[in-house]
Amino acid sequence: MMNETLVAPLSGYGALALALAVAGPVAGLVRAYLAYRTRLHEEREASRRAATRMAGLTDLAEAGQHVVRIVERDRDGQREVDLDGHGRVWGVSDREAA
Repeated sequence: MMNETLVAPLSGYGALALALAVAGPVAGLVRAYLAYRTRLHEEREASRRAATRMAGLTDLAEAGQHVVRIVERDRDGQREVDLDGHGRVWGVSDREAA
């Protein structure tokens, strides 16, 4: 035995309006969470690639007797590092992106 005064406001268009009022913010939260997770995943992947690349270039610099210049450009700016055959750093330049 339901109370008719509680059922009446949620029937018809009232229920639809309530569903839309709840669905909008929930969809926004889901979208924001997915964007956050995507951005976090991209940053981790870029960091792993950079670390792997630098490890390979360091091995290359240690193997030879020549100076190796590493120039890296990304959205943060540009970095230049000169390594000799013994893994010592000769010059470092760091410029931020404009």
